[in-house]
Amino acid sequence: MLKSIILALLFLGVAVNAKITQEDITAIKESLTAAVQADNQCTTAADCTAAAVGSRACGGPSSYVVYSAECANAEQISSLIQLATRLEKQFNTENEMMSICSMIMPPKALCVANKCKAAAAFESFEPMH
Repeated sequence: MLKSIILALLFLGVAVNAKITQEDITAIKESLTAAVQADNQCTTAADCTAAAVGSRACGGPSSYVVYSAECANAEQISSLIQLATRLEKQFNTENEMMSICSMIMPPKALCVANKCKAAAAFESFEPMH
């Protein structure tokens, strides 16, 4: 219930262009983590997806989240991803943030023990033939 109220207030804050704080972004990302952990079941890797989250000041996402696209709360997860990205982009603009200008690649999404997980960096590497 409290998380729903916080999310509603953050949506309202963004709607009226309130100044975004790092705490706002952290709260949304914590809600995102909780939503993914609440229901992340899969039967195959095809059930899993890696989605870009956040916005670096120089461009591109700040991270990725791997979750089950088949879970009951996939729509909530998608909304939280969009909100986190929008808030981080606004924060970066308002505060004239700078960041490293390197792109992070999306992880390979796997289904391990019926849970969606990101492959370790060395596991997602596939050599060219």
